[in-house]
Amino acid sequence: MSSKTKKETVADNGGDTGEDSVLATMVSNGEGLGPMVRLAFETGRPESLLYQLEGLVKKNEVEIEELCKLHYEEFIIAVDELRGMLVDAEELKSELSSDNFRLQQVGSSLLSKLEELLESYSIKNNITEAIKMSKNCVQILDLCVKCNGHVSEGRFYPALKAVDLIEKNYLQNNIPVRALKILIEKQIPVLKSHIKKKVCSEVNEWLVHIRSDAKDIDQTAIGYASAARQREEDMLARQRKAEEQSCLGLEDLSYMLDVEEIDESSILKFDLTPLYRAYHIHDCLGIPDEFHDYYYNKRFLQLKSDLQISSTQPFLESHQTFLAHMAGYFIVEDPVLRTAGGLLSPTELETMWETAVAKVTAVLEEQFSKTDSASHLLLVKDYVMFFGSTLRQYGYGGTNSRNLKQRPGQIPRAPLVRLSAADNRYSC
Repeated sequence: MSSKTKKETVADNGGDTGEDSVLATMVSNGEGLGPMVRLAFETGRPESLLYQLEGLVKKNEVEIEELCKLHYEEFIIAVDELRGMLVDAEELKSELSSDNFRLQQVGSSLLSKLEELLESYSIKNNITEAIKMSKNCVQILDLCVKCNGHVSEGRFYPALKAVDLIEKNYLQNNIPVRALKILIEKQIPVLKSHIKKKVCSEVNEWLVHIRSDAKDIDQTAIGYASAARQREEDMLARQRKAEEQSCLGLEDLSYMLDVEEIDESSILKFDLTPLYRAYHIHDCLGIPDEFHDYYYNKRFLQLKSDLQISSTQPFLESHQTFLAHMAGYFIVEDPVLRTAGGLLSPTELETMWETAVAKVTAVLEEQFSKTDSASHLLLVKDYVMFFGSTLRQYGYGGTNSRNLKQRPGQIPRAPLVRLSAADNRYSC
């Protein structure tokens, strides 16, 4: 039994010696403290670790003492130098403190000047920006004043040009004052609507005026046609007389029949300026089709109204007024079609013409069927012939429709006729 106990003790001592040697090796190799502590506690021998560490500390202390003994003089010199540097550092610190104090005294005044300079620069920039904004506002307000002046004087096209300039150059992003921009954006549609109403009012006045003048226009044109027919009859009579003289005479004689030419444009004067102006203004507003429809509908209503014959007067007394309104109406529409730049299309004028022809034909057939007096019938017929010949001069063909493709350049005039006795010798 004693031998067994000895064997276990020897085994334990052998195991402990092996673990101590491992810890000693780890300590001597300078390995990390963590693994050594973990191993010491796992093996249950922290005292051995402490012993090994104490041995290492003593060994290092001995080495340090030897190094200190070896470099003692150098350490003393280094310490003296450090003390000297400390004194120099204190002196440098004192000098830096005094220099900083003087710098602060000088810099404080410069800093205040710099702040004043920056403030002045900011004020200058603000004033420059304010002047620029003020100039823009003055330019915009000047355009607004001019626009109002044009409107008050009835010069609507320059007013619209000023509005267009404001919209393109200023309204997008060049109006710095928001209140002014909002005001202008609000007033521009109002101004355009006012201009539109004014020109439409002028056109309405023109429509009333031209309708009242239609009778006079037609009577003037019919008077011209009557005079032209009388001149033709006189010319034919003189021509026959000249032919008779050329047949009886033996000499070759040339006869000049001077026919007086009358410029009908100098007689038929009616102003289309309000119409042209209104159409141009609507075109500037971007709504020419709206005015096109407005004018066509208004004139078509006038035509339908003029086609109503009077029930209180006999047709013999009212036929001239009835036909005069028709002729005057289409005489006015002739230059509108040719010169108004698309305000009235040939198709629309054709529609109005066909409507008028159908109504006039129906009225004449009805009234002729009721007329018993031949003299009354001839009187109406004579005026109807003048009516037809007058409108034919303006390109309204026959009694069916108007040849709108071939526009007459001007009113036909009687030609200058030359008769030669030799040329007409065999015609007698």
